Amino acid sequence: MAVLDQPVAAEAITYGIYDADEHYYEPEDAISRHLERTYRHAVRWIELDGRKTLLVNDRLLKLIPNPTYDPVGVPGSLESYFRGHNQEGKEVRDLIEMQRIQPEYRDRAKRIAAMDDQGVDFAWLLPSLGLGLEQMLTDEAETVAAVFRSYNRWLEEDWGYDRDGRIQTGPLISLLDPAAAEAELERVIGLGARFITLRPAPVAVPGRPRSLGDPAHDRVWALAAEAGVVVAFHAADSGYGKYTLDWGEADHFTGLRGSPFSEVLGIHIERPVFDTMAALVCHGVFDRHPTLRVATVELGAGWVPELLRRFRAAYGKVPQSFGRDPVDAFREHVWVAPFYEDDMRLLRDAIGVEHLLLGSDWPHPEGLREPRAALTDFGVLEPDEQRRVLRENLSELSGR
Repeated sequence: MAVLDQPVAAEAITYGIYDADEHYYEPEDAISRHLERTYRHAVRWIELDGRKTLLVNDRLLKLIPNPTYDPVGVPGSLESYFRGHNQEGKEVRDLIEMQRIQPEYRDRAKRIAAMDDQGVDFAWLLPSLGLGLEQMLTDEAETVAAVFRSYNRWLEEDWGYDRDGRIQTGPLISLLDPAAAEAELERVIGLGARFITLRPAPVAVPGRPRSLGDPAHDRVWALAAEAGVVVAFHAADSGYGKYTLDWGEADHFTGLRGSPFSEVLGIHIERPVFDTMAALVCHGVFDRHPTLRVATVELGAGWVPELLRRFRAAYGKVPQSFGRDPVDAFREHVWVAPFYEDDMRLLRDAIGVEHLLLGSDWPHPEGLREPRAALTDFGVLEPDEQRRVLRENLSELSGR
């Protein structure tokens, strides 16, 4: 297949793009606004050293340095850092630019106007604060369910799950209590949800963790498949700090930076999604639910070639243990949003251009300065391939 020698400039793209990874910043009452009184102790704001911060399960939320999001990082201000261009060895806190929170980060009408200015026809909007909650509440399944119900009611109220064909949002679902997960999924499907958000992690039931592929979760996967709802796995606190703890390091991920050891191992990004996708395939989720569709967002794609290599090796040794070729199962059921630093040609050849998505991570500082900046990275693909990635794939996946 011929490829382009030089990336195509953003100005050469004449169509509006579809972005699978944008974010809102939650207001302070996002969790509490609809939270039943019985559970209000679980998440509360406090003053600490002159700053407002959040206690979850009586523990300080460390994943997000400033959960008020005011001030907040300028979009794309850490792009050079994440592209590996930090030869001076500066700390993230010295590289990130800060600004007052902008209206379009919390106001839906202002966001639509910003999308119009940016040439974005459609976007999935995902949590910021919400992605740090489940890991801190895993010993209280009933509380997690209540917190997510409240959060999802706020989300529907302020943003809507799918109001007008411009923005879709993904309600948070936890599988700690399968019955509660099923009930919440039924509720949000009834309100028009077209995708749901889960963290890439085993189901961390204290003392008896489960795979995502455990039959206990089959009703959730069946509901999603029957309704055509996409299951989106997004970077979160996946609890993988337990592995760095075994090697004598801290067991938590703070802000945007882990240790050199955790960076090399991919403990907070690549390892959780690698394991999650392996579990879905190897534990038969796609065999039992052949129309289920899964997307991975803000998890990059550097893990994909190695996962496919291991699938091939395992299938060659024990084909009787799989319902079908695991590489084929992955390629049929999983869509991937690469990081901007990933090799787009390699990924196209590995899983097919039809299963790649644009994910800008806007307006997060580790994302792009604006969504169309991704066109430079995808410009190494042929024009028809670019259009598939930048628009058509998410259009088909989302039904928009």
